[in-house]
Amino acid sequence: MTDVAAQEGDTAKFLCPITTLARNLGKNQITVYWTFGGRRIEIDPDMEEEGHYASKAFEGRQVLVINKIRTDDEGEYGCVVSVSDWTGKAVGKLTVLRAPDPPHDVRVISCYGNTAELSWQPGKSNGAEIQLFVLQYTLKEKPDTWFDFYDEVSGDKNTSYVEIPPYGTYMFRVLARNAVGVSRPSTVTSRECTTPPDRPDRNPINVLTKTDKKGFLVIEWEPLPRLLFHGPGFCYMVLWRRKGSLAWNSAVVNGTFASRYEHEVDEIYGLFEVQVKSKNDMGEAHQPAFIYLGRSFEAEPQVIISGFQQDPSRPFSANTAYFKWEHVDPEDKRMNGKFRGYKLLYWKWNDSENNKKHVFIPDTFPSLEPGSQFKAALSDLPAYSTFHVQVVVVNTHYHGPPSDTVQVFTPEGLPDAVQGLFAVTVTSESVTLRWLPPDRPNGLILGYDIGYQIVTGNNLGPMVKAKSSSMTLTSLQARVDNLKPNVRYRFSIVGRTQAGKGDVAYIDVRTTNRTISAETSGSTLFRAHNDKPSAFDSSPDNSSWSSRCRSYLPLVYFSALLVFHNIVAIL
Repeated sequence: MTDVAAQEGDTAKFLCPITTLARNLGKNQITVYWTFGGRRIEIDPDMEEEGHYASKAFEGRQVLVINKIRTDDEGEYGCVVSVSDWTGKAVGKLTVLRAPDPPHDVRVISCYGNTAELSWQPGKSNGAEIQLFVLQYTLKEKPDTWFDFYDEVSGDKNTSYVEIPPYGTYMFRVLARNAVGVSRPSTVTSRECTTPPDRPDRNPINVLTKTDKKGFLVIEWEPLPRLLFHGPGFCYMVLWRRKGSLAWNSAVVNGTFASRYEHEVDEIYGLFEVQVKSKNDMGEAHQPAFIYLGRSFEAEPQVIISGFQQDPSRPFSANTAYFKWEHVDPEDKRMNGKFRGYKLLYWKWNDSENNKKHVFIPDTFPSLEPGSQFKAALSDLPAYSTFHVQVVVVNTHYHGPPSDTVQVFTPEGLPDAVQGLFAVTVTSESVTLRWLPPDRPNGLILGYDIGYQIVTGNNLGPMVKAKSSSMTLTSLQARVDNLKPNVRYRFSIVGRTQAGKGDVAYIDVRTTNRTISAETSGSTLFRAHNDKPSAFDSSPDNSSWSSRCRSYLPLVYFSALLVFHNIVAIL
C-alpha cells in the first residue's frame, strides 16, 4: 500500500492493492480485514458512516477510510486478504502532519555588550519539514511579555547571534515552524544576559497639542515602552516656542509613562512649535527630535452671524423650515479657534430658552466665499407650532453669541391617529364608538370620518362610510346603525385637518342578537401605522389596507374608560 500523510482532523484513505489480485485467482470466497499496529480493526457496520473507521469498495478493491485523524492514529496499517488456503497482506504507514514539537536544550553560549549567541536542538518535525525557527526574548522584570527578534532562522540551523536592547537583563526561548503551524515555545534559558545602558535611540511619536483647556498650551505624546528606555533616569524633555520666535522654552517631565505637559499661556489659539525628546542619565536620544506645529487653547467665538432670516425662496412645510444667512470668514481671529461649522438653535415659543434644542451643521463647504449666502433647513419639526430660531458659529469646543431671533410658524399637517378608541355599546344592529383626540393633532381638527368593513376570516369587505361620519371637534362619540346581527365588523376612524386626513385607528367588533356591555363584548383594540389613509376615498377593494395597521396598547383602553364621565359632559 502507498504511505499516506494527512493533518490532524482530516480524512485519510488506504487502498488495498491485493483484492484485485485475489479475484484474478478465480476464487469466489474472498475475506478482507484491516489491521493497525498488527491488531485487527473492528468496524461496526451500523456506525460505518459516522464511526472513526469505515471500509468501502472502490472499483473492485477495498478502501479503509479514517475519519477525523488524531495524533494516535499515526502508525502502520495492513490489509489482509484470504482466498481459500491463500492469504496475502499489504501494509502502509500513516503520518499525522502537525506542528513541530518545541525545540529543546536552548542555551546562551555567549553574551557580550548588546549581542548574545544562542543554540538549540530541534524537536520532532511531525511529518512536515521544519522551515524556520523563531527566537524570542523577555525582560527579567516582565517575564510574561515576549518579543520576537526581527530575523527568523532557517530550519536547517541551530545557532544564531541576536542583538538585544541596552539596559536590561534578558532571557530567551525558541519556537519551530513548519507548513502545518508553529510549535509550543521551548523552555526558557537558565542563563541570563545583561546589557549595558545607552542613550535612547528614538523619541516619542504622535506628538500633538490639545485646545480644550482654557489658559494653557497642552502637549501630548505617545509614551515609550520600557524596552526603549535604554538606561536609568528615563524622562521626557518638552520644548515649545511661539511660531516665529527663536528661543525655545523647555521643561523636564519625570515619570516613565508620562504623556502630557501643560504650560500656562495667555494667547488664545496661538500657533506654537513643539518638540518632545527622550532622555536618560546617559543623555538625549540618538534620533533628532521632530518639530511639530500646534495650537494653544480655544475660547468662545466672538463672531455674530449677520442676515439670519427665513428663506423666502423655500416655503415652509408642516415639518420643515428653511433659513439663510451670510457665511462667516473661517480665518477670522475672533473665531478664537478652529471653525467647525454652525448650530441652529430652536425652542417652542412657550418654552424657556434653557430648553433650546440644536442641529449641528459641520464645515463641509470650504469653497464657499465669506459673505455669500448660506442656506440650511430644520426638519422633523412638529406641525402647527411656533418656534424661535437662532444660529451661532462653532469652533472645536465652544459656540459663539446667537444671531437675531427669527420666529417661525409651521403650517398644519396630517393628524396622528385618535387615542383610546373603544366600543361603548354593541347591539345586533348598531355599535356606539368613543375615542379621544390624537396626541398630536398637527393642526385644528375639523372633524372625524368613520367607515366600516365586514371581516370574513382574514379578508376585508369594501369600505362603507358611516352615516354619521361628519364629526365636529367636540364630537368624540358616534353610533353606527343599520348593521347586520352576529357579524364581525372593522370600524375605522380618522381625523381631518386643513391639510387632509391623518393616521387611522380601528377596532374589530362583532354585533350580537341582544344589547350587551362593551366591556363584555370581547373587542380587541388596534391602532394603524402612520400612513395617510386612502380607504375612504378609494375603490371598494380595501383588503390590503389592514396590512398597514399595528396593535394598539391595551393601556389606552383602560385610560379611555377612566375618562368616560368627563367625555359625557361635552357630547
